[in-house]
Amino acid sequence: MATVFFKITGQQEAEIKMLMDEEGYTNKAEFFRFLLKFFKYHKTPEELRFEKATKELATVLLKLNKQGKLKTSLDDQLEDA
Repeated sequence: MATVFFKITGQQEAEIKMLMDEEGYTNKAEFFRFLLKFFKYHKTPEELRFEKATKELATVLLKLNKQGKLKTSLDDQLEDA
C-alpha cells in the first residue's frame, strides 16, 4: 500500500477533526479513503439535474405516444436525430 503525505492548514485540520468526530472515523487515513470513494461515485448537481430532466422527458414522450399524439414512433424520431 502506498503512503501519501501532504500539508493542510490549521483550519483544515480542525474541520477534518470535527468531521471525523461527527462521522465516527477513528483515523485520518480512514477518513481520506472514504473521501476518495465519495468523490469517485458522487454525482454532481448537473448530473442529477440531467437525470431528472431525462426521466421527465421520457415520461412526457411515453404519455404522448400512448395518447397517439406522436405521428411516428419514438424509435423513428430518435433515428432521425
